[in-house]
Amino acid sequence: MSETNQLLAAVLHEFGIQVSFSQLLLCFALLMARVLPVIILTPFLGGETVPSEVKLGLGVMLGGVLFPAMAAQMKSVPISALIFIALMLKELFLGLTLSLIVGMVFDAAQTAGNLVDTMSGTNQAQLMVPQLGTQVSLFSNLQLQLSTVIFLTLGGHHVVIQTLGESLDQIPLNAFPGFHGGLARWEFYDTVLRVFGDLVRIALALASPVLLATFLTDLALGMINRVAPQVQVFFVSMQIKPAVTILIMFTSIHLILGRVVSEFGTMFHWVQRALWLLQ
Repeated sequence: MSETNQLLAAVLHEFGIQVSFSQLLLCFALLMARVLPVIILTPFLGGETVPSEVKLGLGVMLGGVLFPAMAAQMKSVPISALIFIALMLKELFLGLTLSLIVGMVFDAAQTAGNLVDTMSGTNQAQLMVPQLGTQVSLFSNLQLQLSTVIFLTLGGHHVVIQTLGESLDQIPLNAFPGFHGGLARWEFYDTVLRVFGDLVRIALALASPVLLATFLTDLALGMINRVAPQVQVFFVSMQIKPAVTILIMFTSIHLILGRVVSEFGTMFHWVQRALWLLQ
């Protein structure tokens, strides 16, 4: 055992780490508590169907990338049980908060797709979504996959990793959120509520072209039914509304994609504000 400890000490010395191996593990565990919720709960970094080994490996890799940001904090991380548990709960809270805000646009896209499928009557068709590990409707899958592809194409995952690194400077592993001396505590809760409000707003904005088109279709069919009651408008709408939905989706897809890109900026704004309020 002594030879193993000497070997570990030599390896840490080669990497310029002047702390014990146990303290390094405790510090890395705190980092994983902040990083892993983002990896597990966001569709673009993992999802439900990705094996746990892959998620853990990605977390360890991100930990290695973020190591320079936490290297200066390792010496001051407490190793007593109660304080370490409190710090671990704090890191889980930060990780869940970041994953909630970062997944805002993706949840909104999925909700918008559910609204579209409900209005068009295509919600009976279900597809398996690997990122969510569950079955969703057609347009819900389309909206979620489009938002994920756009986010990765724009390099949004790089911004998320950079934000995680900046959060280590703003809220160190060995410190608790200060809420700017307690004055910003209620502003932080207000920010979280506004994130939920923005989720609903984005979902309605992404689904609005189809919602308007299907509403006008229902209105026209209702007027036809008043003029010619013998026409079975219910069965006619089951064929017309999906066709109208597909037509409107493909004619307004550029508007939907442009709105998704702009809402990614809103998402990162809320991330930066939440981290600023937690300092």
